[in-house]
Amino acid sequence: MIRKISVAMLVIALVFGSFLGYSTFSSINAAKSLLAQINSGNLNGAIQSSQNLAEKYSKIQNLLNLPIVKQGMQITGLDFSDNQGEYQALIKAAPLMAGVSKSQRYLVAFQNTAEARGTGGILGAFAILKFNKGNFTIEQSGSNAALASLKEIPVPVTSEFLNLYGQNPAILQNSNLSPHFPYGAEIWMGLWKRQTGEDLDGVIAVDPTSLSYVLKATGPITVRGKRIDSENLVQETLKDAYKRYEYDNKARKQYLVDIIDATAQKLMTGQFSKIKIAKALNRGVTESRILIYSREPAAEELLSGTKFGSYLSESLNNEYRVVIQNIDASKLDYYLQKDVEIKSTSCKKPNKTTVSVVVTNTLKSGKGLPAYVLTRADKGKPADLVTGQHRFKVFIYGPVGSAIVSAWRENLSYGIGGQAKERMRPVMVMEVDLKPLESEKLQVNFAGGNGVIKYVDQPLVLPTNLKIKGGC
Repeated sequence: MIRKISVAMLVIALVFGSFLGYSTFSSINAAKSLLAQINSGNLNGAIQSSQNLAEKYSKIQNLLNLPIVKQGMQITGLDFSDNQGEYQALIKAAPLMAGVSKSQRYLVAFQNTAEARGTGGILGAFAILKFNKGNFTIEQSGSNAALASLKEIPVPVTSEFLNLYGQNPAILQNSNLSPHFPYGAEIWMGLWKRQTGEDLDGVIAVDPTSLSYVLKATGPITVRGKRIDSENLVQETLKDAYKRYEYDNKARKQYLVDIIDATAQKLMTGQFSKIKIAKALNRGVTESRILIYSREPAAEELLSGTKFGSYLSESLNNEYRVVIQNIDASKLDYYLQKDVEIKSTSCKKPNKTTVSVVVTNTLKSGKGLPAYVLTRADKGKPADLVTGQHRFKVFIYGPVGSAIVSAWRENLSYGIGGQAKERMRPVMVMEVDLKPLESEKLQVNFAGGNGVIKYVDQPLVLPTNLKIKGGC
């Protein structure tokens, strides 16, 4: 089905909604000017207007950061200052991505976080969006059943990438194994090119949790007679649907597409509070559940340093990550809990830092769950396999230029694990196999790191419990 919507709604809701509710008339006029330039197809004018609006947004945000004002914004849930850089970058990138001088087509990837991948989850459903001078059309939508896999990765990758992931990312469901979003986005677009002969201009990724935030602002939808709202959307898409369509996986996948279509239609009505939708989208951005990649170099450069870009930066930092990779093809990451503690143990150069991770299979019992959810497609399964037992890999990343000093774990059934490198970062990779209600603790000691300790989370279903102790 093809739908159209004014880019004004798109930009206001997704970009400017973060401050329109309490902005000055000058900023509203700047936004209107930008929209007018986009609608007229004037790229140079749109770029100039976006720069003007970004400057006004920065001034407004600086005023909102005054202590007494900021406190009020926090109380009302309107404090978006943590994402100020994100919105400024998106404002500046908008003219380059909105099809001003030429149409732009994007893959919208709906990540299923019940089966974990580096950027969140496997691509479960998709849509193709075409932007052209103030309007966009949804040209096509469908489930991953409509998308093909290859034997070899369809785009150039580094030897480092191949050493870590092999050719597995040529398989559609494994395209985004790396937490570095541009890798997965380029591979998805490469697969689309091989299958259809069509070039795409970028990728936008979302997940069920981010859609649940949107429904909190827009109100519920009804799909196949089922009322779906912000409270049950995640459970409905990542748990209940597997049981409801246990013997018809094609119907389940289409049900997911129908939910996405209904949510998009709800957004297109525009009958909701701009402030509420801004708060919903801001939460999705904060949790790295809304990702954007553009093949336009200038736009991608703007996004690269933001949460939208989801980069594994190669600049010196003191950033740590814990990434889950599902390797048994189950949907049991719906029940997976991560507890992460990052502790500074020495400030004598090079810094010493310990990352401790407890992973828990919170599933009480696998009895009664559909076979599709319980899949064990991995090799070397335990002889005493318990229903609901889940096998996955844990990737623990240190900062750029650091080194792994040592590693430890409670269960050595799969060995201590192995070391690798990705984008100038050391990575410890450990395989874990947990029965229902079972946990395991993993620990890696790093030397090196520059600056304040930072943790970048992988957005899954259950939120990560994080503790950061000390610092240099």
